[in-house]
Amino acid sequence: MKLTEAPNCPYCGQKMSKTEPPTFNLSDGLGWCTPYMYICFNDECSFYVKGWEQIMVNYGKTASYRCMYYPDTGEMDAICVYAPDGLKGQIIEE
Repeated sequence: MKLTEAPNCPYCGQKMSKTEPPTFNLSDGLGWCTPYMYICFNDECSFYVKGWEQIMVNYGKTASYRCMYYPDTGEMDAICVYAPDGLKGQIIEE
């Protein structure tokens, strides 16, 4: 299901932001296969807030994740961030 507008985050209900993919690629080296994605940047979002502890407990690293959607497929995923400002510089203003 192709997304034509920014969806609301399923965890907090906030409208997600259109965002350029990060400059780093996935492990397959093929990139993100999309010119943009939708990411929830609500710092109060339960998915993001709980992610800090989950990653520390499971991997011993300081990081969290944010909810994201691929616009061409409507597929939901998580994207890792290493600081509260992570990926915020990639937001595309409409």
